[in-house]
Amino acid sequence: MERRDFLKKSALLSAPLLLKGVPVLASSTLENHTLQLLATAAAKCDKVLVIVQMNGGNDGLNTIIPLDHWDHLVNARSNILMPENSVLPLNNNYTTGMHPAMPEMRNLYNNGKLMIVQGVSYPNPIYSHFRATDIWFTASDSNVVLDSGWLGRALDSIYPNYPATYPNADMPDPLAVQIGSSLPLSLQGSVINMGYSSPDPANLINVINGITDPAPNSDYGHEVAFLRLMKDQSNVYRTSIQNAYNVAQTHTTTYPANNALANQLKIVARLIGGGLKTPIYVVNHPNTHDTHESQVSAADKTLGTQATNLSILSQAIGAFQADLDSIGKADKVSGMTFSEFGRRIKSNSSLGTDHGTSAPVMIFGAALNTSQSAVVKTPNPIPGMIGTSPALPLHASVQNQVPMQFDFRQIYTTIMQDWLCMSETDADAVLNGSFAKLPIFKSSVNTESVSDGDGMTVFPNPVSNGIINVRFKDRLYTNVLVKLYDLSGELVYTNSLLVTNDYLSFTVDNLAARSVYVLQLNYNGSLHSRKLTVGD
Repeated sequence: MERRDFLKKSALLSAPLLLKGVPVLASSTLENHTLQLLATAAAKCDKVLVIVQMNGGNDGLNTIIPLDHWDHLVNARSNILMPENSVLPLNNNYTTGMHPAMPEMRNLYNNGKLMIVQGVSYPNPIYSHFRATDIWFTASDSNVVLDSGWLGRALDSIYPNYPATYPNADMPDPLAVQIGSSLPLSLQGSVINMGYSSPDPANLINVINGITDPAPNSDYGHEVAFLRLMKDQSNVYRTSIQNAYNVAQTHTTTYPANNALANQLKIVARLIGGGLKTPIYVVNHPNTHDTHESQVSAADKTLGTQATNLSILSQAIGAFQADLDSIGKADKVSGMTFSEFGRRIKSNSSLGTDHGTSAPVMIFGAALNTSQSAVVKTPNPIPGMIGTSPALPLHASVQNQVPMQFDFRQIYTTIMQDWLCMSETDADAVLNGSFAKLPIFKSSVNTESVSDGDGMTVFPNPVSNGIINVRFKDRLYTNVLVKLYDLSGELVYTNSLLVTNDYLSFTVDNLAARSVYVLQLNYNGSLHSRKLTVGD
């Protein structure tokens, strides 16, 4: 190997810290447009996003189970289907249950700390693990290849001098921390993704204690030792990570033993509790979810490979949420799970399932829009679930797929705008397009997003006959971009209307009676929102 290739390819160049045997990769120079937007906005609004990657393509139909289509499941996958009475029921949700290996996440759902978004995919889905993962990482269309990630396209435009003048007083800590694997494409900048990375899980403790591992007995041994030492000494975020991890803290939560995902999340909780301002964490489920065979046990279909995977996930997230509650950080942290695709409706003959399309995404945290009153007038009024239990054919063939209900980029734009404090314009720029938000967070349906006294009046409210009138504080001479969303986040009306005085009137056909909508008016560089109700 040429010396240059060795230096370029070696993971030791970005030697990661490791905490308690878990590799922690601190993104320090993410040189592109999006992560910097996310990191900066999130740091200013003091929010944290934790992403849990379930690589391999998880079977959503055997995770979040459509009880209202049970007969259809029996026809399609009787060889892997558990007894109906084994499914965990959900409060106020008679259409849907959870896999019995997920009691901790079921309890989060019942307590309003877990949201299910049904049928998440994208148009013209891809069944290749690598390509599908890249699509989720980069937020691209299926026919577009991007070389930077949705969490990575922010740096150049927001911090043109980055990393030369960073860290600083405004952002003293890493922009993102990856635990348990190499830095993903989602954090990739336009040039390089620099950070700590190493396959040896002792590195983080070594860095904290100022210890450098002995060099391997090879031709490059001395160079490796030198690179490790120089990287550890020169990394600008080493001290801030050490300080946060070593802050005296009282964590009373017991994490499950022999659970690699729980170990990762335990470190995240400790760094958050120690005051690290890093707004984005990415953790990785240790097992593959690519269950072409032995997804279930032939002797007991509540057990098997997937049950093991879901138990790891549920125990880890349950402990993490309890830990956040105990240290008083629950309101500032939200997390999401994702897998690159779901699996087919119809099982195969090997007690498994093959690559499919849509699957549920689970959002967890204490700031979710899961109250009964919040969803009472939404199209599918089930607290804790957006969308419906997937509609399945009575007799599914191998060609049938779980239908898509939401584009995954709707979740991304909701996270960016309603959790990480980004503007709609910035979120659209990150995603190279506009996607309707979903009512995931308590702040998702913001009925008074402008300050008091803006002087804009919308009447009548409730709306009658679809006629919406707006009275502005001052006379205008400008185009007003009008958007009307229902509470599922679907855009039901948009138009650009010229206003030449202080009054605007327009009609929207086919508004649903006794429903709630959000009206957004964008003009003169400002966005104004109002909640509208529709009468009988």
